[in-house]
Amino acid sequence: MQYGGGGNAFSNLISNGSYSFSNPVFAALASYSSMTLLKMLGMSTYTIIQRFRTRNFTTSEDDIYKQLMNQLGHSSGTIKSKNDIVERVRNNHLNDLENIIPFVLIGLFYVGTRPKFDCALWHFRIFFLSRILHTIAYQVPLPQPTRTISWLVGYLSIISMTIPILRSIQI
Repeated sequence: MQYGGGGNAFSNLISNGSYSFSNPVFAALASYSSMTLLKMLGMSTYTIIQRFRTRNFTTSEDDIYKQLMNQLGHSSGTIKSKNDIVERVRNNHLNDLENIIPFVLIGLFYVGTRPKFDCALWHFRIFFLSRILHTIAYQVPLPQPTRTISWLVGYLSIISMTIPILRSIQI
């Protein structure tokens, strides 16, 4: 691997198509990353829905929503810092942030190792399904250890992708 000068490993990976949609591994990563990121964005929307459903507004500038609720003939709700229903969604969203961003970044590095398509696809599928199950387990809620196991499966998928990355690095 050459660092600096006329070319480097990253530009070689780009030019030979590793980070192109013609590479099925990269295309699969892009697909599963996009679906997982959309799921994470959906948690933001779900948080807002739960705030209105429970009439739980957290800051004084949210008074406008209280006024709107009154005009619509609904009780206006309260300004308070914690609501168990809203906090459950927020904690789920935070857990997504803590896991999905590393998945996308590690996944990009993993594509650079040129893994076998089937192996990479299983990593991506397992992670995606683990996040869906984790969200269901968190929001229903399902009894433990369902949520813990679903988190652990996704986490181990990320660790499993990290191993070939670290093995391929030559410093």
